[in-house]
This record gives sequence, C-alpha cells and structure tokens, in this order.
Amino acid sequence: MERFLITQSLLGSWLYTFDCAEGQEENARAEFLSVLNRVPKEATQEMQNGLNFERECYRAAAGLCRTRHIQWEPGIRAVADIIRGAPVQVKARRNLEVCGMTFLVYGILDALKAGTIYDVKFLNKSMKDVELAGKYLNSPQHPTYFYLIPEAREFKYLVSDGVDLYIETYTRGDTPPIEDIIEMFIGSLRAMELLDLYKEKWAAL
Repeated sequence: MERFLITQSLLGSWLYTFDCAEGQEENARAEFLSVLNRVPKEATQEMQNGLNFERECYRAAAGLCRTRHIQWEPGIRAVADIIRGAPVQVKARRNLEVCGMTFLVYGILDALKAGTIYDVKFLNKSMKDVELAGKYLNSPQHPTYFYLIPEAREFKYLVSDGVDLYIETYTRGDTPPIEDIIEMFIGSLRAMELLDLYKEKWAAL
C-alpha cells in the first residue's frame, strides 16, 4: 500500500505561507519548500532554548536530578506541576484515507494524561511583548493530535517565557477535522505543481 507521511510541522509550514507577516511571503515560501524537500535544518539558539526548556520540564516533572536554570525556574515548575505523572514524548501514528490517497499521520506528543494532550511551548521573549489570546487557533497541531489520539477530549498548549505560564485550551468541538486540512493541503500542492515532489519526498514505508 502506497502511503505518504503527514506531520503537523509540514502542515504548519504550508499554512504559514498564507498567514505570515506582511513582507515575509518569500521567506515563508522558501521555508515551506525547504520543509517539503526535507532539507535538514540546523537548530537556532531560539530553537535550542525551546528544546532545553522542554527537557527541564520533563525532568522536573519526573523528579530527576537536574541543573537549575535560574531564569526559567518559575516556568519550569509551573509546567512540571501540570504534566507530572504523564507519559512524555509519546509517539503516535495512524492511517488516514483522504483525496484518494493513504496518509500516515505521525506525531510526538509532549505529554498525555487523563484524556488531555499537552504541548509545551517556549517563548524567547517576555510574555508581556506577545499577543497570546487565540495564538494557536489556526495551528494544525491540535487537529493532528486529536486524530492521532481518538480518546483525547482536550488539547492544552502550555506556553511559557520561563517566568509566566499561559494556557490555551481546545476541545474536539473547537477543532476542524484533520481530513479537511489535508484535503486543502493536497489541493494547494496540486495548484502549485508540487504534488509530485511531496509524493517523492514524503513516501512512507
């Protein structure tokens, strides 16, 4: 059976080409093409900060010995208190038939507990400088993960700048079906004459 991999990061890079800041259209398209071609991306300092913050949240939640990050401790403790006892970095995959194609939907959940999916986000700037309300409304992440975990009832984005914590919650009723997003994605690739490239680069075993 021929299958094609779908991840929320791929869908997110595609959606950003339509929702990027004014004047960033060319950069957004270039970034999407890089993701579509599966070009390895070197981690920036901002990306590494996010990975380090997440790792410390997991370690704190598990009660493991770790090096304290003084500037991040309030945020680490706030996130750790919420995800304590939850399995972390949970890999999930599920087949999906859309547009006459078979997709392997794949994702790694930061934490999953009692019917709630948690995703940890780190801000590299003060929360006071960011408009957060509805920030993740159009993200493909919660639609993707709701599909992957049929028993999940809600999805919580845990957003911290290391000091404060903002929680944005979505339920299944708030969330468009991932099938609709993938259908638009495939239609867009056809319109841009990129569908063959996607099939070549994202073929799943």
